Amino acid sequence: MSKSVIAKVYWVPLEKGGRTALPAGKQYATVSCFQEDAESWPQEAWSIVLEFDEPPLKQGNPSMARARFLVDAAPVDRLKPGRAFDLYEGVKRVATVEIIE
Repeated sequence: MSKSVIAKVYWVPLEKGGRTALPAGKQYATVSCFQEDAESWPQEAWSIVLEFDEPPLKQGNPSMARARFLVDAAPVDRLKPGRAFDLYEGVKRVATVEIIE
């Protein structure tokens, strides 16, 4: 399992094309888009797993989570404090994740 980092998840509001509701579970996985992957996205994308102590539906927006890549072979050096990337459900951007620590 790849290492996890502390992250703040900024959910895209529904009126700006985001989800109809924040996730109700304590785990959420979807595809990411990092700036360095923009040219090859969505054909090439890394899956991200977010684990919450409290579901985003309870936390609100933004939500705090532990973030990690789904696979060990992913570029873990991208999960450094100060970095940010977007999360997508299909081609719909649903959140921006900022790595805190």
